[in-house]
Amino acid sequence: MNILHLADLHLGKRVNEFSMIEDQKYILQQILKIAEEEKIDVVMLCGDIYDRTIPSVEAVELLDEFLCELNKTGKTVLMISGNHDSGDRLAFGTSFFRKSDLYISSRFHGELDRYIAEEGNTRINFWMLPFVKPVYVNHLLDIHTESYEECVRYLIEHTEINPKEINILMAHQFVTAGSGQPELSDSETSSLGGLDNVDYRIFDDFDYVALGHIHKPQAMGRPQVRYGGSILKYSFSEVKKDKEAVVLHIEDGQLMEMSFRKLTPLRDMREVRGTIGQIMNGEIQLGDTQDYVQVILTDEEEIIDAIGKVRKVFPNVMQIRLENQRYVNPGQIAMEEEDMMRQDRMSLFTEFYAMQNHVDMGTKEREFLQSVFEEVGK
Repeated sequence: MNILHLADLHLGKRVNEFSMIEDQKYILQQILKIAEEEKIDVVMLCGDIYDRTIPSVEAVELLDEFLCELNKTGKTVLMISGNHDSGDRLAFGTSFFRKSDLYISSRFHGELDRYIAEEGNTRINFWMLPFVKPVYVNHLLDIHTESYEECVRYLIEHTEINPKEINILMAHQFVTAGSGQPELSDSETSSLGGLDNVDYRIFDDFDYVALGHIHKPQAMGRPQVRYGGSILKYSFSEVKKDKEAVVLHIEDGQLMEMSFRKLTPLRDMREVRGTIGQIMNGEIQLGDTQDYVQVILTDEEEIIDAIGKVRKVFPNVMQIRLENQRYVNPGQIAMEEEDMMRQDRMSLFTEFYAMQNHVDMGTKEREFLQSVFEEVGK
């Protein structure tokens, strides 16, 4: 049996006011191709299917198209909700969709949902845990848990797991490894170091834990506890991390191997550094000019309409940052009152100028400033 682990589609997402629908459609087509090449039997979608609780029409249509294509090729799809999803909306058609091998666990109803598959003489249990909060579980089960970890631990301990069978858990939680936390990006929301942490050792009874929630693909604690990562880069903090799809292969009653298929976007998200002249004249390596870029300008002088100029080269520029002597590592300006009283106005302003701009004041600036002080002094 071959299994595909995906998470954090965030369909309908906008990044810096750019709609990602076209990019998402492109990457989902690529995933469909990977599913055929890898002869995938089961596709796991581990939460944050949509970017908003009330998804756009385009997002709903794109998910419908993707699921229909998977169904045409005989794939079984397992889907759980994430913290960005509306459990009620994602649950629409759940009973009906099961006839088409689409199993949705969008809300926790008292116990973990389970999908059972057979591989030879081996039973494979897919346990499905949508995003949960302790307050909801406490009310539903009439229990009292104070943290996410305590809550999830209770749910796992009250689930009958047969260790002689293969057990795979789908979950959308903030899973950590002791004091080690996952590498984060700017595009997900997590309360760090708080009560929402769930330690990976809670999942020791599972052969594989398919996680959603964190956008950079990575393992936590052991290779088989893994964040699938988002299908696209959704912030510039992710530019150095490629996206991937995780492929699991089960044979002879055990997890035989884990492989990774790189996801190549329609437009990459990356950084470009240089002066405005170097960018406009092609004096630096520009790469694909259709990419989503953050341009880091190193000019010392002020640039009028910088983004308008850059957009002539990079039409999909999302951000512009300045890095020069004025903006890199600004020093803290602090001086004791006694020291200030001992210096004249010219010396004070000259020191302030140097600390603020990281360059000394020029002769012309000094002469102009001196004339201003003299005029004011009259």
